[in-house]
Amino acid sequence: MEGFYATAAALNGLFLEEEALKTALANGDADGSGVDVLGRLFELRLERLGLESKLEAQTTALKARDAAQCLDLQQAMTPPDASAHDRTFTEISTVEEIAGVLTISYGAAGAFITQARRVCALPSVYGNLSSGALSWQGARIIADETEALDHPAAVALADHFLDPDAPNP
Repeated sequence: MEGFYATAAALNGLFLEEEALKTALANGDADGSGVDVLGRLFELRLERLGLESKLEAQTTALKARDAAQCLDLQQAMTPPDASAHDRTFTEISTVEEIAGVLTISYGAAGAFITQARRVCALPSVYGNLSSGALSWQGARIIADETEALDHPAAVALADHFLDPDAPNP
């Protein structure tokens, strides 16, 4: 959450800087400092886009973790002697609840939960998504590409791929 808050604070700082520039322009307070106001407004937009992308990845990491954990918690609450029908009903109900909260279809929620579980099972992928260094699309691709591997091999491949100092990247 610290990274999320830091990104949000940096984004807020850029909005405040923009407002100060606009106020100075509106008040005719251009001080002749040589600041290219339009150029700086353009740069602020680019900086904001980068931070918004980072914040989006960080938010998606939180959503992925929570969606995966919702299903795990519901499964843990299901009695061990529950019938297959009851287990299926519990899973369908949980996916429907997540779909409603995220305002997406049942199918999209089911796919998101499946992808979230894969991403969350790869610590380096989830960590990079949480920090905003990796997009959700990138995290999904790595999780999909490692799906056929056993878990230790998938973790090792993801770790290698995301290690900037790895030989033969």
